[in-house]
Amino acid sequence: MHFRILGFTLIQILEIYLILSFLLTVFSVLRMYVISSFACNKKKGLNRIEQLRAQGRFRQYPVYTMAEIAEKKKRGTVRLSVFLNDSGKRSRCVIVCPGGGYAHLCTTKEGYPIAARLNELGYTAFVLEYRAGLDCSSHAPMHDLAAAVRFIAARADQFNVDMDGYAVVGFSAGGNLAGIFGTKAWGYEKYNAPKPGCLIMGYPWTNVNHWMKHPYWNIWVALMGIWLSERGNIYMFGPKGHFNKKKRNSLCVQKWITSDYPPVYMFGGGNDVLVPTAAHTDVLARALKDNGINYKYDKFFGLPHGVGLGCHTIAERWLDTAVEFWEDAVSKKE
Repeated sequence: MHFRILGFTLIQILEIYLILSFLLTVFSVLRMYVISSFACNKKKGLNRIEQLRAQGRFRQYPVYTMAEIAEKKKRGTVRLSVFLNDSGKRSRCVIVCPGGGYAHLCTTKEGYPIAARLNELGYTAFVLEYRAGLDCSSHAPMHDLAAAVRFIAARADQFNVDMDGYAVVGFSAGGNLAGIFGTKAWGYEKYNAPKPGCLIMGYPWTNVNHWMKHPYWNIWVALMGIWLSERGNIYMFGPKGHFNKKKRNSLCVQKWITSDYPPVYMFGGGNDVLVPTAAHTDVLARALKDNGINYKYDKFFGLPHGVGLGCHTIAERWLDTAVEFWEDAVSKKE
């Protein structure tokens, strides 16, 4: 009788845990969408595009040549939006990679507003729309970023940018793209592209396939992690290829950090239920520290996923801080 009563009590406790944790997760997700709706400041990016268009200075370019697109038609979806600064002065190049879990791109939230702010800081910025969703394939986004770097480098005088010490900014899956691109094994060196001077990552999805080594108390957050990881792997490697261990490992940034990895600025949120800091940015920070990499990691209490610029949040000035870190890191190498 004792065990039956105890068993009934444990079942009740489990039911309470599942219900309360589910409600908390729903609340956190809704809170994330509400905060991201104003924190990203989509209007800022769209207004900047309209301003540049009115001045006849907004340009979008395909990254690949017609011959390259004819070889693989999906390359035709890749493009660069160029946000020229207002000063006309030559600036360091900065490329922005929005997130979207490799399923889609959050360009209006994590691309255009970031470029608009970089314009205000005096930089000419490029927003990269890389292959995602059904257009994606094995390491296609990394290939696209390398092609974009070469495209800009070949036209550096036209865009009035300096490629020495250029930066790559990435959010969520775009942060994964930036992080992997900074590695020799799967990044810039593999594609014969110049090494970035700095990687700037906002709530990066860096530990795509080993996050379960860092236990979650909330089963619903863990289930979302499984869904996001498997969805990203399927879009990247296909229904069959996503089971390949080597391919899956190739997306885990911390596994490929070496002593010559670029300097890193990154930030994460303490209430990120999609890419929890404990399983992603904390893990990457340890790898950077272990390899002696120059990095700065800001963790903002209560901040959710997908805040972009972070307007009207505790992270509001993160981009200014990141740019200061970038310039300081590059100047130390010159």
